[in-house]
Amino acid sequence: MTPTQPTQPTQPAAPQATPSSLYAAATESLSHYTGETGNVSVNLSDLFSQVFKHHSKDEAEEIFIAGTKTTTPPLSAVSDEWAKPWLFSRILCGFLIAFIALLYMATQFDNDNAIPGLILVGAFAVPFSGLVFFFEANAFKNISLFQVIKIFFIGGIFSLLITLFLYEFVHFSFYSQMTGNLELRDAVSIGVVEELGKVLITSYFISQLNVSHILDGMLVGASVGAGFAAFETAGYIYRAGNDLVSVAIVRGWTAVGGHLVWAAIAGGALLVVKREKPFRFSQLLDSRFLIFFALAIALHAVWDWDLPILGSGYSKYILLIIVAWIIVFVLMNAGLKEIARLKHTAS
Repeated sequence: MTPTQPTQPTQPAAPQATPSSLYAAATESLSHYTGETGNVSVNLSDLFSQVFKHHSKDEAEEIFIAGTKTTTPPLSAVSDEWAKPWLFSRILCGFLIAFIALLYMATQFDNDNAIPGLILVGAFAVPFSGLVFFFEANAFKNISLFQVIKIFFIGGIFSLLITLFLYEFVHFSFYSQMTGNLELRDAVSIGVVEELGKVLITSYFISQLNVSHILDGMLVGASVGAGFAAFETAGYIYRAGNDLVSVAIVRGWTAVGGHLVWAAIAGGALLVVKREKPFRFSQLLDSRFLIFFALAIALHAVWDWDLPILGSGYSKYILLIIVAWIIVFVLMNAGLKEIARLKHTAS
C-alpha cells in the first residue's frame, strides 16, 4: 500500500488589483498631501444629476449673480456637500448650436465672414463651459462672474505672454526640430514652461483677491487655464486651413482634460499651502504644492509626448483626462472637508 503523502497547505491567493482598489489607493495617497485622510468617493451620477433636469432662467441668473458683496453667503449657509453643477451644460449647448450655425453659414453659403466666429466659438466652447463648472462648484460663492471673466481674459493672455518669454530659454532637441516629434525631455520642457507660466499668473490673482480656500484656488486656476486654452486653441484652428473643423473638434473635446484642469490643480494645491496666510513665493516651494504641480507637469508632458506604450492616439488623451479629473476630485474633496471643518470651528 502506497503511503499517503502529506497535504501541502494551500497558500492564500494574492489580492488582485482592480480599478476600484487602485483608485482608492491613489486618492488616499493624494489626500495625504492635502492634509486629509481616506480615499475619495465621488458619485458621478449624483454629481451630474441636475444636468438633465429642467431649470428656470431665474435659477441660472441666481448662479451668475453669486460672488458680490450682497450675494456672497455666510459660512453657515455654505454647503459641504458635493455640488451638482448644471449651468455649464447649457453654456456648452449654446456654444455647440452657435458652432453648427456658423459652420452651416461658411459651407452652405460660402461665407468667409463666418470663419472668424467659427474659430472663436470652437476655441472658447469647452474651456469656458468647463470654467462655468468650476464656478458652480465653488461652494463659497465668493468670487463674482466679473472677476472670473477678467481672470479668463487677462490671466489667459498674460500666462501665454509669460510662457513665450520662458520659451526663449528652452532649447529643443535636434530630433524634435528635424522631425516635429517630441522626445521626452522636450515634452517635459513644454510642461514645465507652460505650467509655470500659468501658475505665476494664478498666484498673482490669488494674491490680489486674497482668497483662502481650496475651492477658491481651483476656480482662479481654472480661469487662467481656460483663458490659456481658449486663446491657444484659436491659434491652432486659425492655422489649420482646410482642417479647421476637425482641429476645432479634437482640440475642443480634449480641452476637458487639458490646461483648464491642470491650472485648476495647481491653483487648488497652492491654497492647500496658503490657506489664510498672505501669499508668499516660498509657498510655491512647499512639498504639498510641488507634488500636485509636478503631477500637472507630468500630465502635460505625457499629453505632448508620443508615449511608446499608448502612442499618440485618443486612448492616451482619454486616460490622461481621467487621471487629471481624479486629481481634481481629490482637491475638491479636500475643499469640502475644509468647509466642514471651518463650520465646526465656527459653531
